[in-house]
Amino acid sequence: MINDRSDHGTGTARVGQVKEVTSLTNPIVKDIRALTQKKHRDETRSFMAEGLKLVIDALDLGWKIKTLVYAKAAKGKPQVEQVAAKTVARGGLVLEVNEKVISTITRRDNPQMVVGIFEQRYSPLRDIHPQEGETYVALDRVRDPGNLGTIIRTADAAGASGIILVGETTDPFSLETVRATMGSVFAIPIARANTEDFIRWQRAAGVQVVATHLAGSVDYRTIDYKSKPVVLLMGNEQAGLPVELAREAGALARIPQAGRADLAQSRHRDRHHAVRGAAPSPVSGWRPMRQEQTLFSRPLPIALFILIALAADQFIKYLVEAYLPFQQGVPVMPMLALYRTYNYGVAFSMLSGMEGWFIVGIRLAVVTFVLWLWRRTPKDRFFAHLGYAMIIAGALGNLVDRLLFGYVIDYILFYTATWSFAVFNLADSFITVGAGAIILDELLQAKKERSLKL
Repeated sequence: MINDRSDHGTGTARVGQVKEVTSLTNPIVKDIRALTQKKHRDETRSFMAEGLKLVIDALDLGWKIKTLVYAKAAKGKPQVEQVAAKTVARGGLVLEVNEKVISTITRRDNPQMVVGIFEQRYSPLRDIHPQEGETYVALDRVRDPGNLGTIIRTADAAGASGIILVGETTDPFSLETVRATMGSVFAIPIARANTEDFIRWQRAAGVQVVATHLAGSVDYRTIDYKSKPVVLLMGNEQAGLPVELAREAGALARIPQAGRADLAQSRHRDRHHAVRGAAPSPVSGWRPMRQEQTLFSRPLPIALFILIALAADQFIKYLVEAYLPFQQGVPVMPMLALYRTYNYGVAFSMLSGMEGWFIVGIRLAVVTFVLWLWRRTPKDRFFAHLGYAMIIAGALGNLVDRLLFGYVIDYILFYTATWSFAVFNLADSFITVGAGAIILDELLQAKKERSLKL
């Protein structure tokens, strides 16, 4: 990577160079920080995108990068070096900064390690000529940056051909909106127009405008989306669609049980039906936006696993009770023996002397707490859900012993000539392995988050 650090700290920006910047008063840093203001974004026709992946995607899609900023901690990483080289080759400026500078730029205490400053890009509405099978999403006066970013991301995933912003809509290139798009702002064309220009365009383009509206009499799932190109028109979060736009629509659609035909609720209802597969989506070629569900994130599989594990635990304990002598070691291999004994308390705990319903209550509380964690954990966390299933199965296995006999049956012993481990059982093994799976999931998640910051 080019390491020319001339003009260090002066703010004199020349293309095709790499600068090291450590001062918040550097003019280049000030200009980048000013991109939080719409006026400055409009004047410079620039905007900021955070994260190495977003920058790579934008460059691959041909977006013009003006400045690349990376933290010193990311220096030397192959992908960062490659992105820096591409930026320099395309005439952009590369800044190497300290953590304080990049935190100030992104307004985050725990910032991404790579930030790109790109040139804004709008598609002229007059150049959009919808073809059969295409769907566009038109949004009237959206006010919330998060709403707009989520819709852009949803439209991109649904295979929409573009976004049309009508009227005084919030800036699609604001930092909050770009964050919410998660990179889709680079992948889907965005056009903007005032109400009059949009009406003239849709009349000339030969499209079918389907508008969500309180007065809608047609279930959106029954509309023919194939005979013409479709523009799905949604109104402002609070006010809905104005009369002049609503009367131009070929169909006023209602969203069943939506309550209000505003932007946010229409969007969520449409996504709900598309994900559930209950009806065709208004967006042609819908690809469901749903979180990948792991096996044990669903109630039935986890219940079956717990029942099978519980049955295996109780069956082995039955065999142990029937055939293994009490408190007599049966060697299996070096340092491992079978040794039947009874545990009246809680092993590995200061509560080892406790007995009776107090112990039962503790185990029930543990099971309840783990179930609560299971419900709150994202559905794509495989090892976490596996761990919760194993912990619940183990806790219930020992709880059954406690309820039936008043003690837990243990039978596995690790030992050496001078030391022996507490005797345990299959249920205890489930709990231990389950806890390990949860820890592994946390480590993998932390690694994933660190990689995303780049």
